[in-house]
Amino acid sequence: MNPGNVDPGLRFWLRYVDDRGGLTEPAGDSTLVMLPESVAAQFDLPDELVVTAEPDIARDDGVVLLATGHPVLVQAADATLSDGDVGVMGLATPSGPAPGSAFLEERVRDQFPVEHGKIEVSGLPTRIVRPVLRLGALATYTVSAEETYQERLECWVDAGSGLRLAPDVVARLQAAPRADAPAAPGAPVLDAVAGALDTAHGILDDAAQRRRTALSGQASDAHRRERAHARDYYADVLRSLERRRAGAEVDRAELLAARAQSTKEERTRRLLEIDEKYQARHEIRPYRLHAMLVPGWRVPVDVRRGPRRYPLTVDWLAPLGAFAQERCPHCGSTATLSASKTRLGCTVCLPAAVSA
Repeated sequence: MNPGNVDPGLRFWLRYVDDRGGLTEPAGDSTLVMLPESVAAQFDLPDELVVTAEPDIARDDGVVLLATGHPVLVQAADATLSDGDVGVMGLATPSGPAPGSAFLEERVRDQFPVEHGKIEVSGLPTRIVRPVLRLGALATYTVSAEETYQERLECWVDAGSGLRLAPDVVARLQAAPRADAPAAPGAPVLDAVAGALDTAHGILDDAAQRRRTALSGQASDAHRRERAHARDYYADVLRSLERRRAGAEVDRAELLAARAQSTKEERTRRLLEIDEKYQARHEIRPYRLHAMLVPGWRVPVDVRRGPRRYPLTVDWLAPLGAFAQERCPHCGSTATLSASKTRLGCTVCLPAAVSA
């Protein structure tokens, strides 16, 4: 069975079981599951069962149907959100020496081109671990009083630069060999992770904002219809009161005028209620925080422009076979580096006229 074709709810539950010491083995369109005693008791399930998300397969004797919405899956999701998933994992440290200076210099020039300058390795590499932050959250979107949606959001952020990792980089990190017992992270690593946490949360919040906007657009027609219906209703009432007031005696006309005023106030309240009913909002509930320690070498380099040298350090990440992405040391942009006669920057903070 192709894992990518498994029902998302069942796939989540199988990962949940694996993380808690259970065993899962795909068998065609179903999966054999062996549960630890504590997990079996948690879900009131036997310690060995065959599960599937396909109703046709579940008709076979002994095959349990577990698809999105099943109480067992909901229970696992609640437990995950309540317990959280927090930890530190390390990737296996390469046993060999650092790549040679000539190789590193060639790669650093490929990855970090410099306008009006040239980059070169200026010293020996030193071993480092560079932390990567993985943040997962459950986003809940409320687009009306009757419509609520949920989805899982996740992002990976390089704690050193605060930049989001591309999907192909994430895939390579996930596939890299793990360390048997990663060393406890030191204060600089923990500080970098803490600093990247707000960045990661901001990335998820931006994604949730975009998703909420899209969902709100789907509800806007219903909002306009209900608002138009309310306005038409109160317009009819006010026209009726005005006709009756025009032909009424003085005392009766005053009563009808007061009633018209209260109707206008009621209309305002009702329209506000409708607007509030369709006021979209979202909530992000983090449930996963992983710090991945990526081994590599810190490489000192100089960016040269004539006799001027601007020192930098860049990190060669062994599992990726590439340098970590870095920001401009002056403005924090990810634009191409540029060397002027007075400082090192990038094509954003050093316009061509200045850096020439």
